[in-house]
Amino acid sequence: MAEYGTVTWPSPGWPLWRLSWGLADSPDQEGIAITQARYKDHQVFYKASLPSLRVQYDGSCGPFKDPLTYYNAKPTTTCPTKRVCTYSIWAGGMLGLVIEAYHTIGAYRLTERWTFWQDGQVYPRLFSAGLQCNDDHRHHAYWRFDFDVDGAGSDMVFEFNTTTPDLGWGPGWHQKLVEISRVKNLASSRCWAIMDGNSTRGYFVFPGPHDGVADAFSTRDLWVLRYNGAEDKHGNQGSAWDDGLAAYLTGESVDRTDVVLWYCGHLAHEAEAGEDEWHFVGPRLVPFRWT
Repeated sequence: MAEYGTVTWPSPGWPLWRLSWGLADSPDQEGIAITQARYKDHQVFYKASLPSLRVQYDGSCGPFKDPLTYYNAKPTTTCPTKRVCTYSIWAGGMLGLVIEAYHTIGAYRLTERWTFWQDGQVYPRLFSAGLQCNDDHRHHAYWRFDFDVDGAGSDMVFEFNTTTPDLGWGPGWHQKLVEISRVKNLASSRCWAIMDGNSTRGYFVFPGPHDGVADAFSTRDLWVLRYNGAEDKHGNQGSAWDDGLAAYLTGESVDRTDVVLWYCGHLAHEAEAGEDEWHFVGPRLVPFRWT
């Protein structure tokens, strides 16, 4: 089973965002998959989704791997006849398009939400409540962003650290030339950017305030990979014990080619907070030079 749709938002006469979405079951389960997303008639994503969600407990429970599917999505009071809900919001003085689904997996309650703002920002979010076992745990949410800003084939990826001198890309920025994985560094305000080498449009990738840092169970926070169709395994990526992404790091060039970014947020839930406390993770994607 599956559910699909297309959106021109906020209206055909003012088309800031055009995109398609889908929510499917196995073998294509990867949460809500956003495809062919365009902002102001320039392509942003070929596809963006949440293909992997791993759960790590401090005790003997688990680990688990919890794919977000059409089957475990449930109707809500906001959208009583659909599994995927689309609606507009007004917050912080801006309009936003929301695409979301509510899932139940065992004792977990999970809401995945994509918010596309009128200024081009994108907020991928995962909200979680519930205790499968009465122990502290972390949900490790892996988003896969296949950016094709102004088309595939000329992507450039950069990392920012306050300790990096000006190497020709502005103070703090340096380019990543080959496939690599990285961890967050709050002390150096580490963040990333992907830019089309021709138009110089792009997106910053800023870690969210609750996204945590890699640990021994989920060892990295960001992967910069050259696009390979065989590596898009939808919800079949990795296992409960291993995210499987290290195998994709083969040293290929990511300079002015088709690049995929994986990003992981680590959502901590303390058992003493109870099953009804909601938490969220997710990065902030911010456009630049998008005139």
